Amino acid sequence: MTDNYLIVGDDKYVRDREITKLKNSLLSADEQGLNFSIHFSSDIPGLMNALGTMPLLSDKRMVLLKEPENLPEGSMDGLIRYLSNPADTTVFVISADASFKKCKSYKELSSLTRIIEADRPAPGTMKKWVKGFFKKENIDISDEAIDLIVELKGNDTAAVRSELEKLACYSAGEEIALIDVEMLLGRSVTEDVFKLLDAINTSNAAWVFRILEDLYDQRKQPTEIIGYLGWYIRIIQKIKLLFSRGTGENEIASELGYSAGYAKRLIGQARRYSDEKIKRWISLLLQTDREIKTGLKKPSLAMDMLISQFLSDQAVS
Repeated sequence: MTDNYLIVGDDKYVRDREITKLKNSLLSADEQGLNFSIHFSSDIPGLMNALGTMPLLSDKRMVLLKEPENLPEGSMDGLIRYLSNPADTTVFVISADASFKKCKSYKELSSLTRIIEADRPAPGTMKKWVKGFFKKENIDISDEAIDLIVELKGNDTAAVRSELEKLACYSAGEEIALIDVEMLLGRSVTEDVFKLLDAINTSNAAWVFRILEDLYDQRKQPTEIIGYLGWYIRIIQKIKLLFSRGTGENEIASELGYSAGYAKRLIGQARRYSDEKIKRWISLLLQTDREIKTGLKKPSLAMDMLISQFLSDQAVS
């Protein structure tokens, strides 16, 4: 099997981590200074020269190519010719984002290398990674705090890693709670959406519009708020579907990937929504989104009318 590698995916942090693992497994710290080189698509002559250079005071050398998605086709042909008969003493590593998979030569190139996937992880995987990070640091962290970190930073592992290091320093070894994450990383939009729906569900118009103004103060646009409301309705739909299949609350919480507290709250709210109400609200969300994006209504007016319709619908249901 070839000793050359193609690390491909949109997670730069994972790509760089895999490069470091390979480099450290192949070369000692002293050997790396003499036998490791990085090249870009603009330096093909330098790359080809490095691939043909014998290692110095080492059994192997490692040559890294970054951003191969910018290579012209002619240069790609040269890489394929090299990989068809590579040097035994050189480990060639190519690091590319996911767009590289659309390259005409990708299939042939991938057949000549070991593939290491570097895709961004799913939310559930991110939460396990966050928990594992703090476990290694011997720091406890609540499930709600983990949920909020992933909600705020998504699956951008580099950004999440940076925030985890800040939290670890801030905690000084003490348990990290939800309030700590809110203080350092920001407030949960999900919590604001819960509050907005709580206000709608209790037909408290004054409270509804105060929360709406708070979201605007956070620079959330009407289309974003519609997106959050759509997310909420989709979750409610999913819970109702799982209930209809006889799924228990613990299994639903696991399926959703949220902490027990969040899941219990969502499950309780789902029980109060009829299928007819869900259909009406989805229709209103789609209509309002279309009216804003086509310029038929001003965003703030469209949002006010949507919320008023939700309140009216709630009052008669």
